Amino acid sequence: MEDRIGQLRRIPLFSALSDEDIRQVAGLVKERSHRPGTTVYRQGQLDTSLYMVVSGRLRVWVRDERGREKTLNYLQSGDSFGEHSLLSGDRRDVNIEVEEPALLLSLEKGDFDALLEHSPGLRDALGLHKLARLRKVPLFENLSAEDIQRIATVIGRTRYQQGSTIFRQGELNTTLYIIDSGRVALLSKEETGEETVLTHLADDSFFGERSLLTGEPRGTTVKALEDTSLFYLSKRDLDSLLKEHPSIRKTLDTEAESRKTMLTRRFPWQREGEVLIVLSRKHIFAFVRSLWVLIFPLLALVGTLLLALNFNWIGILLYMVCTLIGAGILALVAWLFANWRNDYYAVTNKRVVHIEKVILLRESREEAPLERIQDIFILMPGITARLLGFNDLSIQTAGATGRIVFKTIGDAAWVRDKIFQQLDLTRVDETAMEREAIRRRLELELEQVEGELRPAAQPKEAPAEAHADPSAVTEDTEPLLVDLLRRCRSYLIPETRVEKDGVVTWRKHWFRLIDKIAAPLLLLFILLQLGLAAALDLLPPVPRFANYFWTAFLLGMVVGLFLLWYRYEDWRNDIYQLTHDRIIDLEKLPLGLREERREASLAMIQDIGYEIPGIMANLFDYGNVVIETAGREAVFTFDWVHHPSRVQDEVFARMDAYRERERNQRRESRTHELLDWFATYTELTGEQERPDQEDGE
Repeated sequence: MEDRIGQLRRIPLFSALSDEDIRQVAGLVKERSHRPGTTVYRQGQLDTSLYMVVSGRLRVWVRDERGREKTLNYLQSGDSFGEHSLLSGDRRDVNIEVEEPALLLSLEKGDFDALLEHSPGLRDALGLHKLARLRKVPLFENLSAEDIQRIATVIGRTRYQQGSTIFRQGELNTTLYIIDSGRVALLSKEETGEETVLTHLADDSFFGERSLLTGEPRGTTVKALEDTSLFYLSKRDLDSLLKEHPSIRKTLDTEAESRKTMLTRRFPWQREGEVLIVLSRKHIFAFVRSLWVLIFPLLALVGTLLLALNFNWIGILLYMVCTLIGAGILALVAWLFANWRNDYYAVTNKRVVHIEKVILLRESREEAPLERIQDIFILMPGITARLLGFNDLSIQTAGATGRIVFKTIGDAAWVRDKIFQQLDLTRVDETAMEREAIRRRLELELEQVEGELRPAAQPKEAPAEAHADPSAVTEDTEPLLVDLLRRCRSYLIPETRVEKDGVVTWRKHWFRLIDKIAAPLLLLFILLQLGLAAALDLLPPVPRFANYFWTAFLLGMVVGLFLLWYRYEDWRNDIYQLTHDRIIDLEKLPLGLREERREASLAMIQDIGYEIPGIMANLFDYGNVVIETAGREAVFTFDWVHHPSRVQDEVFARMDAYRERERNQRRESRTHELLDWFATYTELTGEQERPDQEDGE
């Protein structure tokens, strides 16, 4: 028995138990003998026992994505394994193989759970609740169960009353907090000094991770919205633990660097308050597959080398050709690799984004707000995907095409889970913010009621209104000629983007205008050359046909000028507009021949994408913005717009603002409903109290 107790004491999970508690656990332990070559359990097997090595040697290994065995560790006397499955009931994630005759002690999950039921205090002593919270922190998700148990030994617990400030923005506080119960608000102080609520966090959430990793001052203020219980881990305690257990540092440093990059990295398309949750690229197979274009250059290189070996008299020239072909192949490989690196998938706290960029040839970006996501599917493209471990992730929306596809992604299941997790956090945050808004409004209403019971304050005298002198000339008045020139310039050289009274108007790029008027300009140029040559007798017309020539010349000039005006007016009349609540696509032919106007509410937009096709489009930065909606007018395409990425960002920003207004209106409506309910309840209870008082009299 004492030997078993000594073995249990070496396991972090049981190290802090009292003598009585650990003796109860030791009474459930059983001995097992294993011969060399046998397997204790396999990867994916449902085995939920805890094992302790008394003697022998065991190998821990997994099978990687390519099906090869990869040794992770070796276990010897005094080591233990299997704690995670004992606590969680999950399947095994590694293989344990016996290399030398081994004697093991095992503790089965059924016996362990029965012991916890009969001894509730043992659960608290083991810190199982604390371990469950730790496993939900992404920073620790790749640690082994044993390492998480070690971290749990330095985790503390504290409480904050409602209204207390946990830390303030700019404060040097490097502690990670995990919410056990309660709610907190994260606030940011603006330049004006006002505090804006960024989000609310509830049970199982955590905050302070960035300062724990980087040591930077706090970027937000955190306040308790109600009595809140927190687990905390300070940077000092974590650093001390890492010194004692270097095995943790390697895993944690890799994850910490990844998390630090995610928290601090910013892309041009990210907006204020948008945090990167996932950043993933295509599987390396996508790059290898693109190398098929090198087949012909390689054949040419091999053929040239063979010629160089057979014909010595032109060998030097052929070797020079080989050098050029080899340099071209290396440049092509570098170009393909850069293109592979330029394609990535991102998930933020607001949207999912897919970006593809082929250098100088094409650029596109697809994105969808998180709240528009309806479902997510994992698709396996073929047997190669199964062997190499990559899949396609299809994100479904209610748009016309209805999906954004993350192709050839190696961690599809993990990305899917992260998206669903962020969706759950978004819904929780929305509910918390709605409750907070209702609470504030109710407090305001109660303050107004109390104010009505106090003596009314003396009203202040309103300042006298300033009356404008009708004889005074305003500075905005322009001379008639200046105004006329400004209007002519606005007509002849219109801007491709104009914002007035909150309405943004885009026209097609100037390159599209040149494409439309090229034929009329060419016709006018040819006619002018012929007319000038005839007028200067350089190419005089035949005298008997001179009148016909000049008549045709004038008629051609009129037709050319009319076509030039018509094409220009057609380009000028095609506009795309973005208001505070809708998008508008207006196409109108000159002379009132035809007009088509399509509109859609911002609430109907499902996803937005843009594409910059071709070398010229990349050089002049124009492209097409595709907006998919859930209405009858399913797809809106803003063609040939300048800076398509900026257009996409503006539409998305207006969507965010529109959704925020909608949420505020719903909260306001909900608050009014509650106030009506409370008022009616007060009236009814008041009516019931009056008869009782009368009876008492």
